[in-house]
Amino acid sequence: MIKINKSATPPSILATKGAKKTAKLKAAYKKYTGSGLSGKGKHIAMHFDKKIYGDSTVKEQLKKDQHGKCCYCEASFTGNSDGVVEHFRPKAAYVKKDERKYTYPGYYWLAYEWSNLMFSCAVCNTNYKKNHFPLNSESSRKPNHIHSNPLEEEDRLLIHPTEEDPAGFITFREEVPVAIDGNLKGQTSIEVFGLERLNDSRLEHLNCLKVILPLANIDETNPLEVEDTAKALHIPPGDAVKTIREAKELYHFAAKDSAEFACCARCKFPGLPVG
Repeated sequence: MIKINKSATPPSILATKGAKKTAKLKAAYKKYTGSGLSGKGKHIAMHFDKKIYGDSTVKEQLKKDQHGKCCYCEASFTGNSDGVVEHFRPKAAYVKKDERKYTYPGYYWLAYEWSNLMFSCAVCNTNYKKNHFPLNSESSRKPNHIHSNPLEEEDRLLIHPTEEDPAGFITFREEVPVAIDGNLKGQTSIEVFGLERLNDSRLEHLNCLKVILPLANIDETNPLEVEDTAKALHIPPGDAVKTIREAKELYHFAAKDSAEFACCARCKFPGLPVG
């Protein structure tokens, strides 16, 4: 995970249609006792319009802000593996720390809130994060929109990549994500987001960088260095020059925000340019 610099201005559909839907959701909640249950013991019927938060303008802005990568695992989206709009705080219901059951309602009033939306791969969203939203202290939770607890003071155990830098909680030992000093937020985020499932992919990525990056230190204008490189790689000198230049490009790209698995690369190769 890396810090995501999100656009300050939300897509207009959220500020118009989304705002109207949010007002209706808040009104629906007020019809009940505030416990999240109706008098018959049934869950409040909260209806969400996917066409609004899942609108193409929302998706495209999120993907652009995230450089075409999942907000959690940093895997790149491809034509064969598109992503989904992720609600950081689950909209319909949430799962507490050390529990499996759903608690209703969820953060319904944030269903169309720009700050609560990100773009994730389908695996992170469906197989791992799901409706999990554990807090270290349940007393800090804001269970509905009229509760006095400030949302920003929730003692959450998941890293919010648009509000805080994940590098303060998670590092990498080679391809393996590790919570810095065993901190609970880092540990919980690694588990809930399923970050370890991509260890093999990150290892393959690091191995490629290990082979290619040393070429970036070779001077392609020096005939002797080019000749030595060509001999070592068993390729013509012209191809060696091209390979060296490509290695230099990779060197300047591998740790940038737009690079796949950028955090892992930064931890393994701290000398790589980030800006």
